[in-house]
Amino acid sequence: MGKLFFFTSLAVLTTSASATTFDQYIDQVKKQNMSYQAADKSDEGAGLQKREADLLFTPQFFFNAQTGFNSQLPSPPFLTYDEVKQDTVSAGISQQFSFGLDAKLSYNLIRTHYKNISMAGTAGDPYYDAIPSLELSVPLWGNFLGSASKARRDLTFNQRVAEQYGAKAQAQGTLVDAEITYWRLAAAQENVQVQKKALDAAKNILSYVVEKKKKNLGEEADVLQARALTDAYELQLEQAQIEERTARRRFNLFLNKEANAPVEKLEKLDYKSLLSATVPEERPGDRPDVKASAAQVALARASSTIATEQNKPSLNLFGGYSLFGRGDERRQAVSQAGYDHRDSAYVGVRFQMPLNVSAQNDARQGAKYIEKAAELNHKYLAYSQDQEWIDLVQNFKDSQTTLKLAQAMELAQKTKLENERKRLRQGRTTTYQVLLFEQDFLSAEVSRIRAATQIIALKSQIQLYSSKD
Repeated sequence: MGKLFFFTSLAVLTTSASATTFDQYIDQVKKQNMSYQAADKSDEGAGLQKREADLLFTPQFFFNAQTGFNSQLPSPPFLTYDEVKQDTVSAGISQQFSFGLDAKLSYNLIRTHYKNISMAGTAGDPYYDAIPSLELSVPLWGNFLGSASKARRDLTFNQRVAEQYGAKAQAQGTLVDAEITYWRLAAAQENVQVQKKALDAAKNILSYVVEKKKKNLGEEADVLQARALTDAYELQLEQAQIEERTARRRFNLFLNKEANAPVEKLEKLDYKSLLSATVPEERPGDRPDVKASAAQVALARASSTIATEQNKPSLNLFGGYSLFGRGDERRQAVSQAGYDHRDSAYVGVRFQMPLNVSAQNDARQGAKYIEKAAELNHKYLAYSQDQEWIDLVQNFKDSQTTLKLAQAMELAQKTKLENERKRLRQGRTTTYQVLLFEQDFLSAEVSRIRAATQIIALKSQIQLYSSKD
């Protein structure tokens, strides 16, 4: 984590007491942005739903109770009665094991009452049967060793994993966009201030040359040039303000605020920190979309296994064993349900095979194609991620170089402009020359802001390559 978030709150900024800090803005986005909240809840929900896969091989408790009667003709015919009533209660535990075995251990308690029974030596009083039973089933062909069952577990698990990483990608993408938006607005605010200073300087030059013209010490051409520069700077200021308003609307969008709601002054870019920031040469981790594609591969593989196993012939070995106890009272029946001479057992095989072999083969082949497609998609995303990381690192370094050059150019243009202004006041140069230098200095300031904005945008993207799940 230290490798990746060396930028977090990048110390790229200097904070004033009244400024809305970057950390404050991101906290507000997390609390107020519905898209982020939805993605965050989806991430959390999918993470919890992964536990659903554990339920497949978990013991299951079951309980059944029923009551009913039967008044049809009795068999054998010498046994006569009006009606037989039975109450049955059954409870037990069943479990499917990962190696394919299905087991069911149950206890059945049955109360039987014959109404108006007429068989000699038989009373009509109710009696009880207690029957503990064990039933087992083992697949010998399809789902051999629980291959399909384990695939169903993996399918459920990886489906949630893919959903979780998809939600992570959405949440992180929202925060990255919010971060870029914050600094874009901060840069726009700074650009407005730069344009205002340039306009003020142009107005000062205009006032100066107008005054000289009034004293017949200057030329009309100087006044026209100065006025043209002032008009140009007014246009550039208006464009900068439009850009600032656009960035502000985007800023408010992430907070679910009214589009044109006022925004407090933001933090200023710390150019020194931007220049000293470093990027790890090795990628810290995979992006969420790449992790999601890996889960999709596992999901497709599990689906392929299920399609293959469930379309195989089904051959199961099954069997069961039960003990019986009977008595006039419940307690008596339960106590007698343990003698081996009152038991029953069975064993058998069950076979089933689909007859549409063509559809069976197509289903299996289709699942294989889907699995292969998922693998290819994951390989491509992993490859493109590596290439994009290389580009990201190089672009970051290039942007830092650009910022250094922009700062050096800005300093040179500032020095040149200040010297030329001084020479103008001494009458040693022309207004036109000062106007050119003014434009050069303004261009250098704008280049510096743009270079810094580019670094911050690249830095924001780096946070997607997290080693933390």
